[in-house]
Amino acid sequence: MAQALLSPEYLTMIATGFVVGTAARMSTIKEDTRQYPSYPNGKFINVITGAVAATIGAVFPITLITQNFVGVSFLMLAVQQFRDVRKTERESLKDLEQSEYTPRGAAYIDGIAKTFESRNYLSLVASLLCVLTMMLIPGHQYVLEIPAGALLAFLVVYLLRRYTKGKNIGDFADIKLATLSFEGSMLHVDDIPVANVGLPEAQDLLKQEGLAVMITPRTVGASIALAHYGQRQTIIHEASRTFGLKRYLYMRRDFHNGRFCFAFVPIRRDAGSLLELVAEVPLLESTRKSERLSNQNVLPDQGGD
Repeated sequence: MAQALLSPEYLTMIATGFVVGTAARMSTIKEDTRQYPSYPNGKFINVITGAVAATIGAVFPITLITQNFVGVSFLMLAVQQFRDVRKTERESLKDLEQSEYTPRGAAYIDGIAKTFESRNYLSLVASLLCVLTMMLIPGHQYVLEIPAGALLAFLVVYLLRRYTKGKNIGDFADIKLATLSFEGSMLHVDDIPVANVGLPEAQDLLKQEGLAVMITPRTVGASIALAHYGQRQTIIHEASRTFGLKRYLYMRRDFHNGRFCFAFVPIRRDAGSLLELVAEVPLLESTRKSERLSNQNVLPDQGGD
């Protein structure tokens, strides 16, 4: 049994599945201004857990063929440990909440933790399909088996990523820079009264260095999604974390037509990048169902109040 497990044929399958599964996990790690993780240690941890998942997927079918049921039991136990990845990430992000410019919020943290867990399963599925494909091709022709296994695995990974990819704010809402103005001490973002800012110094700082964004939903479902506090919290968290927060942060939702606006004084003032960032903020899973429920119902033309 040990010889069968360590035969060149099986070793080639395991090595190929490991490489394909690890590559699939690495392909899901994006480095941009909003995605977590974006630091070397975070990326290294994700690569290692992806490699472990790829190893499990590559070894699992071979343990079944060789009737190594002890190995099967061990691998099933290892798969269960991936559920702890979600718990670990959730606890880690919650510990960082008090040190953030603006908290992520429970809804965003839950979405990040689920994503971390699901991407490990993506690596496992890729390596498993690669090895199974190689097993089904007769004749042990490595020149044919390896490309066929890798091609099918990456095709399935591509389809799964397309299927599991969620929407972004820019997919269902119009985003534009808004005008900051004051009527007395009341701060207005376009035509929406946002907050009472009494100090003249604060008013001057907002006028000179402040930025404001107006987000207008296109459909009834989008309006429901923006009404979710966790979704709005995610938007202002990404804005303040990416551009810094020199002073002040105000947000307000227009209850009449579902518009949402926020204003702040960033450390890095880049209006164009801010609009791109807001458009790329993900639609949270906790709001996705309500957005799909009525995404065909287009809201009427939304002018001022």
